[in-house]
Parts: sequence; C-alpha cells; structure tokens
Amino acid sequence: MDYEEKKKKQFIRVLIAEAGMVLSVLVIVVVATLAAMGFFISSNGGIEQSGLMQIHSLPTGATVELDGGTLFSRTNLSKTMSAGEHTLKLSRENYDTWEKTVKMYPGVLVRLHYPRLFLQNRVAEAVMNLSDKTKDEKAGLEFYQPSQSRNYIIYAEKGAATWKLLEVKGDEVKTTLLDLSGILPGMVEEKAETKAKVGIDAQSTTPKYHFEGEIMSLTWSKDENRVLAKVSYDGKTEWVLVNLRDVANSLNLTKTFGMSFDRIEMIDNAANQLFALENHQLRRINVSEKTMSRVLLGNIQDFDSNGTNVIYSTTELTAQGGEEKYRAIGVYRNDEKDGTILAKVKPGEKTQIALARYFDEDYMCYVVGDKPTILYGDLPSYDEKGADLSGLKTLAEDNVFSTIPESLEVSTGNEYLVARAGAKYMVIDLDMGDLYEYEAPTAGLNWLDGSMMYAVSNGEILVWDFDGTNRRNLSESVKADAQASEDKLTPMARPVMIASNNKWMYYLSEDKTGIKLVREKIRD
Repeated sequence: MDYEEKKKKQFIRVLIAEAGMVLSVLVIVVVATLAAMGFFISSNGGIEQSGLMQIHSLPTGATVELDGGTLFSRTNLSKTMSAGEHTLKLSRENYDTWEKTVKMYPGVLVRLHYPRLFLQNRVAEAVMNLSDKTKDEKAGLEFYQPSQSRNYIIYAEKGAATWKLLEVKGDEVKTTLLDLSGILPGMVEEKAETKAKVGIDAQSTTPKYHFEGEIMSLTWSKDENRVLAKVSYDGKTEWVLVNLRDVANSLNLTKTFGMSFDRIEMIDNAANQLFALENHQLRRINVSEKTMSRVLLGNIQDFDSNGTNVIYSTTELTAQGGEEKYRAIGVYRNDEKDGTILAKVKPGEKTQIALARYFDEDYMCYVVGDKPTILYGDLPSYDEKGADLSGLKTLAEDNVFSTIPESLEVSTGNEYLVARAGAKYMVIDLDMGDLYEYEAPTAGLNWLDGSMMYAVSNGEILVWDFDGTNRRNLSESVKADAQASEDKLTPMARPVMIASNNKWMYYLSEDKTGIKLVREKIRD
C-alpha cells in the first residue's frame, strides 16, 4: 500500500475517533445538564421536566407518603417530582395526619414549609385566672391581644388601670404589671366612697384610677416593645403609643400633635417612625423627636404600607380639562416628591389595596370590583415626566374573583393575599399565583401561624391551611378526662395563639368563676 495513502487513512481514523470522543463528551455534558435541570424521558418516550419540592413539617421527622408510596427519608427533605398533581401525606406517631393534593411545576422550586402536625390526646390545663367573677360578677376583659411573633400576650380587665403583660416564650408564664393610670385617656380617679367599697383607705394621698374608656384597637410593634392603642373616651378618639418597657415614656400622639388622626401605621420594627392619615392627608411621624413631616400625599382615601413604601387609593379627582372624574391607585417611596399612579378607576368602583414584600420584591396588590391585579418588582420611583412601569411584572393576570371582596390583606409572612366577602375567602399564593376560593367556618380572618387559619365555633377550635384544605377540629384531640365535666375548659371566641417555641397553644376559657388562660401541649 502506498505509504502516503496509509498515512491519510490513519489520520482520518484518528480524526473520526477524536470527533467521536468530543461528541460523546458533549452528549454526556448535555444529558447531565438536562438531568440537573430536571429533564427526563417519560414512560411514553417524551422528554419532560421535573421540579423540586422542599417538604418541611412541624415537628420534623414525619413519614412522607407520595402518591401512595412511602419515601425513605423523613421531613425535612427535598424531592424531585414530575409536573402535575401529586397526593402527599405526612404522619408521625402520636400526632394527627396532614394530607393534601399538591401541584408541581416543571423546572420550579416549590416550598412546602407550612404543614403542622398536632400532638394527639392533649391535656388542657388552666394556667391562671385573668378575671374573677367570684369577686365581681361583672368581671371581664377589656382586651386580650397576643403579639405577632407569639412571644407575649397583653390584656386588661374591664375598668382596670393596670395592664398585664404575659411572657410565654418558655414553659413558665411570667407576668409584668403596667400602670397606665397616668397615660391613657379615660382614666378616672376613684372617689372616696368607691375606694371604701374596694377596701382602699379613703384618706390615702395616692390617687387610684379606673378606666372608663374603650380600647378600640391594639397593634404590637414587631420588636414587641410597644403597642399602639386607639382609645375612645367621652365621644373622642385618641391614639397612644404605649412603651411596654418604660410606661412613663409612652406618647399620646393625638395630644402631642393636636390632630385627630383617622389611621396610624408603624413603619419600622420599633415603631420609631409612623405613617399617620388625617383629613385625607398622609404624613410621617418621628416618635423620638416628636416631629411631624410635611404632607406627603393628599386626597388619600385608603393606604397600606410595608416599611417606608406605601400603596394608596385617592378620593375623587378631576382630570386636566375639568370634565373627567376618577380615583387613582398609586404607590409612594420614602421622601419622594409625590406618588406614582398605577391605575385610574371610575369614582363609583369599589377598590381594595394591599402591599407586601416577598423574597426581596415588592408586591403591589389592588382589586377593582372583582378583578385583582398584582404587580411585582421594585416599587417605581416618582418621575414628573411619568414613571417607568416597564420593569414591573404581573402575577396571574387572568385571575378573577367570584365575588367583590369586602376586605383585602396580606398574611403575616407576606406569602398570601387574602380577599374576603363574609365567610367567602379568595386567596392568592404570591409564590406561584394560584387562586383558591372556599367557604370558611367564620367571617373573621384569624391566623394561627404564617400559613394556617383558625376559628373558634361552638366551643371548638377549627383550623385549616390558607387554601381551605386540610381542615381539622383540634378539640377532638383533647383527652375527655382532662377536666371534670363541670369544669371543662371550653375555648372562647377570643384569639388562639401558638407560642413561638411551637410547643404550647394558648386560648381563653370562661365559666361561672371567671376567665382562665388555658394551654395545651401540641408537640413533644
């Protein structure tokens, strides 16, 4: 054979071999990349993409059944799943069972972090008496309010000048007394004859007070050091920011600024900064310096805030030219000249607004009639020439509610948008944009934790997940012999709270002797 011909053929073979190796490597890399992205060959020979689901539970260590088969690992875990619906069941010995049909999306991470299992055969135990009817048959509570982070409860008996702060972080409940006699409007000094009736020395120079007003609302600061009280007395309404760590440094906002505020919202965790609405004008209050800003926005009908960002709706406005009437829905960033209009609506249309921040993005939510709109991204900045809204994305723009809602709010963890009309709940998951509609056991909206709602009905505590599924009656899990039948600790229609340690559930119970604070151990 010719040497040159042999050399040429050998070169071609080497070239083909190297090309084959390169192609093999490319195929392996592509296949590995697609596999890492969740692509796989289905049973019918097609290529599909799976997703990843993170499955958590409280408590952890629950057995997971997926589509009827038991997984080797227990919660908390991550599991790749094909797109579509899957049945999921979580169980653990001595606990109740959580189960649901969940939806998986191709190439998407789904966080299922909220399932909660409750200990079975719980015992209801009375912790303390909050009011005593044996001493006063008219005894009761003026208010009772757990903190948002579930570390504390604050309450006061009717007519009492002293509030009581309960710390429920651990197994022991600790009580702190707060004297509000010189702080709240509606505190009236006891007369001599009244002092004698309650065993107080009428000649005592120390004034004694009782409360004759009404606590209309009470809002905790996120750091749990203050509460904002809206107090009604003698036909007037005043706002008082109560310092729970130093009551003497509480601040009556109404008297300090000489304004009758319609609404006040906290801006920061410590409530050092506040938004205040008065006569349709929105201002900012600096609590430490006791100063108030210029008018930030005028003609405000309603507003909602998240930090220093605001979403608002206006009163009726007139367009340039003087003929067209409209109302505006807009947003406002801290200290800018004016707001940015997101939409204009007809004056007679019913609107609801809410603002959230979820995974480092702002969610601007508004409902006009039965049509919700959710824009997300960075809150746009004001521009005199017109703001640029092109950077905003729309979540689930095809969603329409089955009825016009009466209220709109965001869940405590900023994960769900909840519209409500009576007991009709319409919930949008801000992570995926899914809409869930259902009839709830109650018209009131109460959060047991960041994803679970509850109602107290006919002496029973009913719970369900945000989407209306996984409903349970917790009262069925309490031991029948926990109390004698005549002393059964039946929950009242007052706030139910799971303590931050996720070990105890607290609620109130009332009988002929008074009102008791009751708790049940819900996990080992």
